[in-house]
Amino acid sequence: MFAMTHAFGHVPSHIVKSPQLLKPRKTKDAGAGHELTAIEWRSDQWLFQFGGLRPDNVLEYFSQSPFWDPSSNNAVLKMQTQFNDLQHSSYDLKSMVGIEFAVTHQEPPALFIVTKFRRSSPTKLVPITVYYITDGNAYEAPTLYSIVSTRMLSSIKKVEEAFDIARSHAEFHPSTGYSWKETAEQKSARSAALKDLNQQI
Repeated sequence: MFAMTHAFGHVPSHIVKSPQLLKPRKTKDAGAGHELTAIEWRSDQWLFQFGGLRPDNVLEYFSQSPFWDPSSNNAVLKMQTQFNDLQHSSYDLKSMVGIEFAVTHQEPPALFIVTKFRRSSPTKLVPITVYYITDGNAYEAPTLYSIVSTRMLSSIKKVEEAFDIARSHAEFHPSTGYSWKETAEQKSARSAALKDLNQQI
């Protein structure tokens, strides 16, 4: 849910959640099978030319990145009206349908959050992807799906390693069953510990 005022105006408070947020997105522009979450983008030349990021130019800066969709309503409206400032097109965007970018949170000049929406009516927006720009570096925020799957894979790997270590220290004999392999030093230490325990009892 987003409930804040951004450069496009007020984002409706009844934005619906999208299942697309749960799965990682891939793009042809970034190469076959390449996820945009692996990209860090920055344009020092643009930042120097325009004196850094501000609320009135951050979307223009973002439009230079590989995260931008040239078929979005923002891009189409800019071409049709020849507006150089993408931030002042709130009224016209609300009358369109399709992909739309909006600044949904800002703490200038260090942090800006840009959200990609799918607009189906003047009052209905569905969030698709979230991007953040911190100190001029733009990233695509990872999806919940990718975060959970990465954590699960990491946990499974650690469990497998633990089982491998345990298996390497175990041995089996038909008469005694399974037991732990011990070096001479380990056996001596275990015997000494048992002896001390018996003396205490």
